[in-house]
Amino acid sequence: MGGIPVNVDSSWLWIAVLVTYSLWAQIHLRYPSVSSGSAVAYALLAAVLFFGSVFLHELAHAVAARVNGIPVLGITLVVFGGYTSARSDEKGPGPAFVISAVGPATSLLLGALFWALSRATAPGPLSGAFGYVGWVNLFMAGFNVAPGLPLDGGRMLEAVVWRLCGNHRRGTRIAAWAGMVVGGLLVAGGFVQFTRQSDFLWLWLAIVGIFIFQGARGSERQIDLRERLAHARVADAMDPPPPAIPSTMTLSEALDRYLRGHESEAFPVVEDGKVIGMLSFSSAREVGMHDPLRPVRDALIPLSEVLTAEAEEPLEPVASRLGSGRAALVLRDGELVGAITGGGVLRWASSGR
Repeated sequence: MGGIPVNVDSSWLWIAVLVTYSLWAQIHLRYPSVSSGSAVAYALLAAVLFFGSVFLHELAHAVAARVNGIPVLGITLVVFGGYTSARSDEKGPGPAFVISAVGPATSLLLGALFWALSRATAPGPLSGAFGYVGWVNLFMAGFNVAPGLPLDGGRMLEAVVWRLCGNHRRGTRIAAWAGMVVGGLLVAGGFVQFTRQSDFLWLWLAIVGIFIFQGARGSERQIDLRERLAHARVADAMDPPPPAIPSTMTLSEALDRYLRGHESEAFPVVEDGKVIGMLSFSSAREVGMHDPLRPVRDALIPLSEVLTAEAEEPLEPVASRLGSGRAALVLRDGELVGAITGGGVLRWASSGR
């Protein structure tokens, strides 16, 4: 949507079925005169409005990030709601706070809107559906501002502490500790609920509490990872370089020796000891199908379009550029000395080398 990839996790579909069935059962219980077909229709309407509200909550984060000039990698809808992939802290604590706050604010506005629609609609299943979606949005707004990572309120707390003390890592650590407290309290509340009643509210409290606690612990571990990356160079975490293709080799020979069987890969091309670009199966075939004896240099991908890093460059910003699935050539004065991937950086950081 608007150039922002939207992914739906398979767990979301199971929750959609569960929510729809639960709503259908409630409508049957509260309005016995409503036919089964009508009850299904009202339940589907409420479910669509509910999941649409979750999506709008995440879309608000994405729009706020883009307004602040921060790229958005995508929106993913999962079992407990969703998350927006964006470096919201890239522009400082002010934009980070705004990006985090717009999600709960959107849920609050949606809650007010559906509450008003419920009041303006004649008593019945339609009014009940609007009321349900309004209550859920108000709950989402209130729950998400709880001051602990990975909730929006935790991000807001992180930004506030960052602004006050000028230390981003301290803000993250405090918000992570708060998240572990929130998660622990929810698990404790689930245990108390279990001892008092036989319904399944205790299970939901415990599951959500564990989810928040683990997310907060993960955020705290990210601090240690960032500190380790901040004191390292690209050369510390790079892997050996991939095979390089001489620029004077014919495309026919390059296809036979390097590219055939590696159609999804690309190989660096060197000339006079310097990397001048990359050669992929598709770029070689595009030129080679007309003249297979032309040199590799005539079909390469320019170095300006290749992700590269300098061996002595600080590791942390390079790791941010790589993310989890990209790779870069590592150069020293134009010469190929290695390669680096997001996964390789994580393995290096975890190894303690």
